[in-house]
Amino acid sequence: MPRDELSETAIEAMTAPETAAVALNLLTISYDGEVLLRVVDDKQAAVSQGETFEPCAFTALLPDQSSDGNKACRLQIDNTDIAIYRAIKAAAIRSRNENKNIECTAAVIIASEPDTYIQGPLTFVLRNITATVQAITGELYDAFLADRKFCVHTYTPENFPGMFF
Repeated sequence: MPRDELSETAIEAMTAPETAAVALNLLTISYDGEVLLRVVDDKQAAVSQGETFEPCAFTALLPDQSSDGNKACRLQIDNTDIAIYRAIKAAAIRSRNENKNIECTAAVIIASEPDTYIQGPLTFVLRNITATVQAITGELYDAFLADRKFCVHTYTPENFPGMFF
């Protein structure tokens, strides 16, 4: 959700019919507290909050603002650098073996005000990673209760008498 305290530049850029302001998406992928990747969807590096984000082609489809529906986002990073593939693959293997999450943090900035977030930072869990020659894709979850398996028991007075009067 956009922040309530947007700068005047951001408000003007969002309400103008045409603007020279450029909105950029920042993406940080980390595992076990270690940053694997910081990228920006631009042709040049961006420095935001003291961190350098390298240029990379990626798309992240964020969830809508509704309270219902699927909370998963789709992430696709162009597979143009073998280092990106190796870092994500190593993290995916460690994640599976150690049962820890790969975290992905997304934020939106305006290029002229890189230290002010328009949206975010939003933290997600990166899961269901696949890689092809063209792209590395995955799903970003902010809550994954919908895809968890639950026990077969139902809460009835016969099975759980302490829950009912």
